[in-house]
Amino acid sequence: MKKFLFFCVVLSFTQSFAQCLITGPDQIQVGEKQKYTSENAGVNCTGCFEWTYPDQKIFLENDTKSNEITIKGAVPGTAVLSLKITAPGGKLKCTKSIKVIAPTATIISPEAVKCDLPIESFKEIRLSDNMVALQPEALPEKYSYKWTATYKSGNTKVSTERMPKFQFSNQHAIDQVELQVTLDKCSKKIKKIYDTNFWYFF
Repeated sequence: MKKFLFFCVVLSFTQSFAQCLITGPDQIQVGEKQKYTSENAGVNCTGCFEWTYPDQKIFLENDTKSNEITIKGAVPGTAVLSLKITAPGGKLKCTKSIKVIAPTATIISPEAVKCDLPIESFKEIRLSDNMVALQPEALPEKYSYKWTATYKSGNTKVSTERMPKFQFSNQHAIDQVELQVTLDKCSKKIKKIYDTNFWYFF
Protein backbone atom coordinates (compact mmCIF):
# COMPACT_ATOMS: atom_id res chain seq x y z
CA MET A 1 0.00 0.00 0.00
CA LYS A 2 2.85 2.37 0.87
CA LYS A 3 4.54 1.57 -2.43
CA PHE A 4 1.32 2.34 -4.30
CA LEU A 5 0.89 5.68 -2.52
CA PHE A 6 4.53 6.55 -3.21
CA PHE A 7 4.03 5.72 -6.91
CA CYS A 8 0.95 8.00 -7.06
CA VAL A 9 2.87 10.85 -5.44
CA VAL A 10 5.77 10.47 -7.90
CA LEU A 11 3.38 10.27 -10.86
CA SER A 12 1.51 13.36 -9.69
CA PHE A 13 4.78 15.24 -9.21
CA THR A 14 6.01 14.21 -12.67
CA GLN A 15 2.78 15.33 -14.34
CA SER A 16 2.81 18.69 -12.57
CA PHE A 17 6.51 19.12 -13.37
CA ALA A 18 6.17 18.49 -17.11
CA GLN A 19 3.13 20.32 -18.35
CA CYS A 20 2.17 21.34 -21.87
CA LEU A 21 0.84 24.87 -22.20
CA ILE A 22 0.73 27.24 -25.20
CA THR A 23 0.72 30.95 -24.42
CA GLY A 24 -0.17 33.65 -26.93
CA PRO A 25 -3.10 35.74 -28.23
CA ASP A 26 -6.51 34.09 -28.61
CA GLN A 27 -7.23 36.17 -31.73
CA ILE A 28 -5.22 37.18 -34.79
CA GLN A 29 -6.07 39.15 -37.92
CA VAL A 30 -5.58 37.85 -41.43
CA GLY A 31 -2.10 38.94 -42.52
CA GLU A 32 -1.02 39.64 -38.93
CA LYS A 33 1.88 37.83 -37.26
CA GLN A 34 1.89 36.78 -33.60
CA LYS A 35 4.31 34.85 -31.42
CA TYR A 36 3.30 31.74 -29.42
CA THR A 37 5.43 30.07 -26.76
CA SER A 38 5.49 26.73 -24.98
CA GLU A 39 5.56 27.11 -21.20
CA ASN A 40 6.97 23.82 -19.94
CA ALA A 41 8.86 23.15 -16.75
CA GLY A 42 11.73 20.69 -17.09
CA VAL A 43 11.77 20.59 -20.91
CA ASN A 44 14.60 22.47 -22.58
CA CYS A 45 16.20 20.63 -25.48
CA THR A 46 16.66 21.11 -29.21
CA GLY A 47 14.22 19.08 -31.28
CA CYS A 48 11.90 18.23 -28.38
CA PHE A 49 9.12 20.40 -29.79
CA GLU A 50 6.91 19.85 -32.83
CA TRP A 51 4.34 22.51 -33.84
CA THR A 52 1.59 21.49 -36.28
CA TYR A 53 -1.76 22.75 -37.61
CA PRO A 54 -4.55 20.82 -39.39
CA ASP A 55 -5.57 23.27 -42.12
CA GLN A 56 -4.64 26.51 -43.91
CA LYS A 57 -6.22 29.07 -41.56
CA ILE A 58 -2.77 29.91 -40.19
CA PHE A 59 0.79 29.66 -41.49
CA LEU A 60 3.83 28.69 -39.39
CA GLU A 61 6.54 31.27 -40.09
CA ASN A 62 9.70 29.91 -38.45
CA ASP A 63 11.34 26.78 -36.96
CA THR A 64 8.71 24.27 -35.86
CA LYS A 65 11.14 22.39 -33.61
CA SER A 66 11.79 25.09 -30.99
CA ASN A 67 9.71 26.12 -27.98
CA GLU A 68 8.60 29.30 -29.79
CA ILE A 69 6.67 29.76 -33.04
CA THR A 70 5.49 32.73 -35.09
CA ILE A 71 2.22 32.27 -36.97
CA LYS A 72 0.46 34.37 -39.59
CA GLY A 73 -3.31 34.57 -40.00
CA ALA A 74 -4.40 33.29 -43.42
CA VAL A 75 -8.13 32.53 -43.62
CA PRO A 76 -10.96 33.69 -41.29
CA GLY A 77 -12.24 31.02 -38.91
CA THR A 78 -11.08 29.05 -35.91
CA ALA A 79 -7.61 27.52 -36.18
CA VAL A 80 -6.20 24.88 -33.84
CA LEU A 81 -2.49 25.15 -33.11
CA SER A 82 -1.02 21.86 -31.86
CA LEU A 83 2.21 21.15 -30.00
CA LYS A 84 3.90 17.81 -29.26
CA ILE A 85 6.75 17.67 -26.76
CA THR A 86 9.18 14.85 -26.12
CA ALA A 87 9.71 15.20 -22.38
CA PRO A 88 11.93 13.15 -20.02
CA GLY A 89 8.85 11.45 -18.62
CA GLY A 90 7.21 10.76 -21.98
CA LYS A 91 5.40 12.62 -24.74
CA LEU A 92 3.13 15.60 -24.05
CA LYS A 93 0.52 17.16 -26.33
CA CYS A 94 -1.53 20.34 -26.09
CA THR A 95 -3.59 22.55 -28.39
CA LYS A 96 -4.74 26.16 -28.53
CA SER A 97 -7.75 27.52 -30.42
CA ILE A 98 -7.07 30.78 -32.25
CA LYS A 99 -9.76 32.91 -33.87
CA VAL A 100 -8.63 34.31 -37.21
CA ILE A 101 -10.47 37.49 -38.27
CA ALA A 102 -10.25 39.62 -41.42
CA PRO A 103 -11.52 43.12 -40.67
CA THR A 104 -11.25 46.24 -42.76
CA ALA A 105 -9.47 48.80 -40.62
CA THR A 106 -10.21 52.51 -41.04
CA ILE A 107 -7.65 54.97 -39.70
CA ILE A 108 -8.83 58.56 -39.40
CA SER A 109 -6.49 61.44 -38.64
CA PRO A 110 -7.67 64.38 -36.44
CA GLU A 111 -7.66 66.67 -39.48
CA ALA A 112 -9.90 64.26 -41.36
CA VAL A 113 -12.45 64.29 -38.54
CA LYS A 114 -12.73 68.07 -38.75
CA CYS A 115 -13.19 67.96 -42.52
CA ASP A 116 -15.51 64.95 -42.38
CA LEU A 117 -14.33 63.34 -45.62
CA PRO A 118 -17.24 61.15 -46.80
CA ILE A 119 -15.26 58.04 -47.76
CA GLU A 120 -15.51 54.95 -45.55
CA SER A 121 -14.67 52.02 -47.86
CA PHE A 122 -13.83 50.82 -51.35
CA LYS A 123 -14.71 47.76 -53.41
CA GLU A 124 -12.95 45.46 -55.87
CA ILE A 125 -14.08 45.18 -59.52
CA ARG A 126 -12.77 42.28 -61.59
CA LEU A 127 -11.54 43.46 -65.01
CA SER A 128 -9.89 40.24 -66.20
CA ASP A 129 -8.35 37.04 -64.85
CA ASN A 130 -5.39 38.96 -63.47
CA MET A 131 -6.52 42.58 -63.23
CA VAL A 132 -8.61 44.29 -60.55
CA ALA A 133 -9.90 47.87 -60.32
CA LEU A 134 -10.56 49.54 -56.97
CA GLN A 135 -13.47 51.91 -56.57
CA PRO A 136 -13.94 54.12 -53.49
CA GLU A 137 -17.36 54.78 -52.05
CA ALA A 138 -17.38 58.30 -53.51
CA LEU A 139 -15.46 59.74 -56.48
CA PRO A 140 -15.31 63.52 -56.12
CA GLU A 141 -13.06 65.26 -58.63
CA LYS A 142 -11.57 67.62 -56.08
CA TYR A 143 -10.00 64.88 -53.91
CA SER A 144 -6.46 63.56 -54.29
CA TYR A 145 -5.99 59.80 -54.10
CA LYS A 146 -2.98 57.69 -53.23
CA TRP A 147 -3.35 53.91 -53.41
CA THR A 148 -0.64 51.59 -52.10
CA ALA A 149 -0.99 47.88 -52.86
CA THR A 150 1.32 45.58 -50.91
CA TYR A 151 1.83 42.10 -52.32
CA LYS A 152 2.50 38.96 -50.32
CA SER A 153 6.05 39.00 -51.71
CA GLY A 154 6.61 42.37 -50.02
CA ASN A 155 6.59 44.38 -53.25
CA THR A 156 4.40 47.49 -53.44
CA LYS A 157 2.70 49.39 -56.23
CA VAL A 158 1.43 52.98 -55.91
CA SER A 159 -1.27 54.71 -57.99
CA THR A 160 -2.76 58.21 -57.79
CA GLU A 161 -5.75 57.48 -60.03
CA ARG A 162 -9.28 57.63 -58.66
CA MET A 163 -9.94 54.08 -59.86
CA PRO A 164 -6.54 52.34 -60.00
CA LYS A 165 -5.86 49.00 -61.66
CA PHE A 166 -3.61 46.38 -60.09
CA GLN A 167 -2.44 43.03 -61.37
CA PHE A 168 -2.94 39.95 -59.23
CA SER A 169 -2.69 36.15 -59.38
CA ASN A 170 -2.56 33.21 -56.97
CA GLN A 171 1.24 33.42 -57.09
CA HIS A 172 1.24 37.25 -56.95
CA ALA A 173 -1.51 37.90 -54.42
CA ILE A 174 -2.26 41.31 -52.93
CA ASP A 175 -1.84 41.21 -49.15
CA GLN A 176 -3.29 44.64 -48.34
CA VAL A 177 -4.36 47.94 -49.93
CA GLU A 178 -4.16 51.36 -48.28
CA LEU A 179 -6.04 54.35 -49.65
CA GLN A 180 -5.13 57.88 -48.58
CA VAL A 181 -7.64 60.57 -49.56
CA THR A 182 -6.56 64.22 -49.28
CA LEU A 183 -8.47 67.49 -49.53
CA ASP A 184 -6.40 70.62 -48.84
CA LYS A 185 -4.86 69.89 -45.40
CA CYS A 186 -7.31 67.13 -44.56
CA SER A 187 -6.35 63.49 -44.95
CA LYS A 188 -8.00 60.16 -44.32
CA LYS A 189 -6.63 56.62 -44.63
CA ILE A 190 -8.46 53.36 -45.22
CA LYS A 191 -6.59 50.04 -45.06
CA LYS A 192 -8.00 46.71 -46.20
CA ILE A 193 -6.31 43.36 -45.48
CA TYR A 194 -7.05 40.34 -47.67
CA ASP A 195 -6.86 36.69 -46.71
CA THR A 196 -4.87 34.31 -48.89
CA ASN A 197 -7.90 32.69 -50.54
CA PHE A 198 -9.63 35.97 -51.44
CA TRP A 199 -7.93 36.26 -54.84
CA TYR A 200 -8.34 32.55 -55.54
CA PHE A 201 -12.12 32.85 -55.37
CA PHE A 202 -12.34 36.46 -56.67
